[in-house]
Amino acid sequence: MTDIVNWPHFDPLPRASIFDVDGTLISGTTTFFFAELLRAKGLVEPSYLFRMAYHGLQHRFGRLDYGRLLAFGLSHIRSIPMIELEKLAVENFENQVRPRLFQGVIEHCQGLRESGVKLVLLSSSPEFILRPLGDFLGASAIISTPMRIEDGKIEGPLAGPACYGPGKRAYAERWAVSEGLAMDDCVAYADNWSDRSLLLRTGRAVVVNPRGRLLRLARREGWLIVRPKKASRSLRSKPNRGT
Repeated sequence: MTDIVNWPHFDPLPRASIFDVDGTLISGTTTFFFAELLRAKGLVEPSYLFRMAYHGLQHRFGRLDYGRLLAFGLSHIRSIPMIELEKLAVENFENQVRPRLFQGVIEHCQGLRESGVKLVLLSSSPEFILRPLGDFLGASAIISTPMRIEDGKIEGPLAGPACYGPGKRAYAERWAVSEGLAMDDCVAYADNWSDRSLLLRTGRAVVVNPRGRLLRLARREGWLIVRPKKASRSLRSKPNRGT
């Protein structure tokens, strides 16, 4: 399998494209950028960032205990009203997430959408953090761990698996059933070993900048391997206010 730089063209087209976000559509981690913003606003302590960075390394090497990370993250934002979190998520998207979209992502998603392919964001990041990105790309759905909201604040996750590892596959299958779609008619995009369950379940798979075990699995399965370029440094160094 030859690695390619540009995003793929499909023939025949899938019915839906299911995208992981962190490391797949953007260089970096949406929740860590959000944590940095919370720290800058004085809403969390500096130690919060160190803990988030530690969990990020665990994820990179496929050893993340996502339940533990989720409990830690929620414990620091339960006191912040959802309306404030949503405003901060928009700021996070404009200043940190959008400038770090891999080159060609916008055009690729636009082409799929205009061809009638449903776009789905599937991520362990909270839905409110992903919403501005989903709106920007025209996603049909955003799938993450469902949260219980009480009195305008996040109280914790609802019953069920976390949207991480095999949980991503479970939520993707549930969504496909609700849309009357077969998983074989979908394509999944991801970048991490923890996403292999999802990648093995869909009819086609695209892996982004894979390393180690995921790279070996991708080559064995004949999956598409893409290595998109990062956004230019000038875009990453300042907010992108364009439309």
